[in-house]
Amino acid sequence: MKRLTAFFLAAVCALSLAACGSQKPSLDEVEKAISEGNVTVEDALEKGWVTQEWADEYRAQNAVPAGNKLEAGMIGDFTTTTVSGDSFTKDQMEDITYFAFLDPTTPEAETFYQALVDGYDGVKENGAEILVCVKNDAESELFAEAPFTVINYNDSLKAATETYTDMIEGLPNSASWCVNGAFYSAWASAVDAEGLAGSASAYVEMKQEIDSDAGSGADKAVIMG
Repeated sequence: MKRLTAFFLAAVCALSLAACGSQKPSLDEVEKAISEGNVTVEDALEKGWVTQEWADEYRAQNAVPAGNKLEAGMIGDFTTTTVSGDSFTKDQMEDITYFAFLDPTTPEAETFYQALVDGYDGVKENGAEILVCVKNDAESELFAEAPFTVINYNDSLKAATETYTDMIEGLPNSASWCVNGAFYSAWASAVDAEGLAGSASAYVEMKQEIDSDAGSGADKAVIMG
């Protein structure tokens, strides 16, 4: 219950920032939104909510080793089925995957799904993949012609993603980039089809750096938010 309450507070914070318009939010409000994954440091800089000095200091204070972030977001082993009835396990996930959880009974699901379809070619061209999980099979025909794999949200997958239940079940439709089997990015409740290709390229490059640093024994830091 505490985690769910925290999630809704984060959502309210994001909405309040969006509602500010020309009114500049406080640094505390901005920092809370960044820490909850609703706004990035780059967003705050672009909107003029923070200075470059503040952004640099925030990054320095919130840098964490990439290995720690991967460990924190790791998805457990799971076995489920695709909407066509085939078996699917965690081992079948690609190294860079945009993992989306959709409830087709919600009015936003079709728009969310179509954005994934529209952006899929760019994601593939940049060496990544999209994986969609259906949280409710009442309208599963929506995914009949999906160009990517669509799986079911069963008990095994729920247990494997338990740490992120608030994001998966608290939002009607949500998605996060996964790197090496771990949730890595902030969670999104909407999809920018045009931006997916660029995001895919960035995370593929990030994976290469992480793997390279792991091979050399380096402890590379990444920025939360």
